Amino acid sequence: MKHTNSLESVLHAAGLLRSGTGRDIEILGLNNDSRTVSPGDLFICKGYGFKPEYLLKAREAGAVCYMAEEQQADCPLPSLIVSDVRKAQSLAAQWFYDRPSDAFTLVGITGTKGKTTTTYMTHAVMDAVAGTKTGLLSGMEHDMGGQVTYTHLTTPESLEMQQLFAEARKHKLPVVTAEISSQAYQVHRTYGQHFRYGIFLDIGPDHISPHEHPTMEDYLRCKEALLENSDVAIIVRSTDYFDHVLAAAKKADRTIVVGMAEDGECDYAASNIQKLPRGYAFTVTEKTTGRHDTYKIAMDGLFNIENALAAIAVGRDMGGDPSVISAALEHLVVPGRADVMEGAGLKVFINYMHNGISCQAVLKALKKDYPGKFVTVVIGVAGQRSPARIQGVGEACGKYADRVFFSADDPDLEDPRDIDIRLAHAAADGKAEIIIEPDRTIAVERALREAPVGSVVVLGGKGSEDTQRVNGEYVYYESDPAIAKRILAELENVATEYGFLSRGKLLEQITAKDLKDKCGTCILLEVGDPVQMSVILEKELGITEYKLYPDGHFSVSAPPEKKEAISRAAVQHGISLHSISAQTMELEDYYMNLMGGEANA
Repeated sequence: MKHTNSLESVLHAAGLLRSGTGRDIEILGLNNDSRTVSPGDLFICKGYGFKPEYLLKAREAGAVCYMAEEQQADCPLPSLIVSDVRKAQSLAAQWFYDRPSDAFTLVGITGTKGKTTTTYMTHAVMDAVAGTKTGLLSGMEHDMGGQVTYTHLTTPESLEMQQLFAEARKHKLPVVTAEISSQAYQVHRTYGQHFRYGIFLDIGPDHISPHEHPTMEDYLRCKEALLENSDVAIIVRSTDYFDHVLAAAKKADRTIVVGMAEDGECDYAASNIQKLPRGYAFTVTEKTTGRHDTYKIAMDGLFNIENALAAIAVGRDMGGDPSVISAALEHLVVPGRADVMEGAGLKVFINYMHNGISCQAVLKALKKDYPGKFVTVVIGVAGQRSPARIQGVGEACGKYADRVFFSADDPDLEDPRDIDIRLAHAAADGKAEIIIEPDRTIAVERALREAPVGSVVVLGGKGSEDTQRVNGEYVYYESDPAIAKRILAELENVATEYGFLSRGKLLEQITAKDLKDKCGTCILLEVGDPVQMSVILEKELGITEYKLYPDGHFSVSAPPEKKEAISRAAVQHGISLHSISAQTMELEDYYMNLMGGEANA
């Protein structure tokens, strides 16, 4: 296929072409790395560290043409000279792969926090609504129907992105959900790329630094670019600069606003929020249809309801049934975003929170959901990041945590101790006990070993990552989940006996083995008449170990085989059984059962 002339036309139409000397040259590939050039490639001279010898090396490897912002006098190859090589590279990639995203519905998601979670939520909804596998492009992994690849970049470079989209087209995927960073727009990875849906979650001063965005205005402009390049713009009502963002969204064909009912008028509004043992149930009111539907999510933190609303809006706009969408969200847990581990009397949350906004949202939610619990946090900030990020993370942890270990999180070219000291200064006005421990492994181990029984531990920033970026390279790190699993197992093996106290009175003393047996399983159920169900459990089924939550849900200490007996008894007595399931019982649940369901004990 003869490509050069048509590429010249594309670049000329975009106003990027200064000159073109290549004619009738067959281009077999695109490459910007001289070390991997193949015969027939167009070599793209890109990057601040570009050196003329890279082009000569590419020519020796078989490059047939080059694209650059300046003519390279020492290279006789045909050339495409452009005004902005990054923009031109993005257009060249779309041209080379024949605009692959035209073959599917492309959903883009941006925001200071919540991008990855919302991307996974939307992807799950798309799978369910389409009734088949759809594509995923996230900051953790890429899945286009073939081999899954893992990544450190939120949004890949334009060459890789279009190659991935071509893979999605090859596998006939109907939808691709993509996580889009502001940096992707700043350095033109998505230049010229159009989206069917663009989701704008929120924005905060997290990426303002010499290494990222120079001003808040630049940051906002890059975020808003997604909406300006989308057919349908979806905005979370609570976002800062809402009016400004809404104005940018007017460039889309349609705008959909989602949010909590109390935040103002929304096209999809959440209300009647009920806390479940894990996650929430809530009602979504649709402005255009007047529908009121119940949805459930398995992730804690009220902000995740807003994330879910964005996914729900896409699913409903594509004609998805609410019951199908809710089923897709009900059991979804995003790796490293809201993972929960339990053991040795501790509840451990593994969350990718890495800026002030997300730290505050996560910790406030935990304080609300687990009132009175001692909260320990392990967190750091990556190197070469905005001073505002350090200030925001430090302030949030100092204010909402009881103890915080500041540690390493991809320090890269900086000394992690220096970063931790700045975090400690930012946290100094809060109430938290502050510990500086640059070694992340030691910090996580200490946090778990020193946490009071019955408390909450938050491992923030790293998620499920098993590397640390140090001096420009990724080095192995055991990962927060792996360390937590190891230490919790160690602590459980050490504890041979547990005692349960209430107001100074010993309720029960039990061996670790017996406790493990008793805490093996609990049955969760929701019924229409909780009071009558309590009587049936105790009088008819002989079950006295249960907790009745304020929202009417039961947590029953019983083996899974008791589900059938409970279901049958409810039906026989004319009690509506809304849901029933078995799951591992928490140590806290066991304690509350001893208290007879006294929620404020």
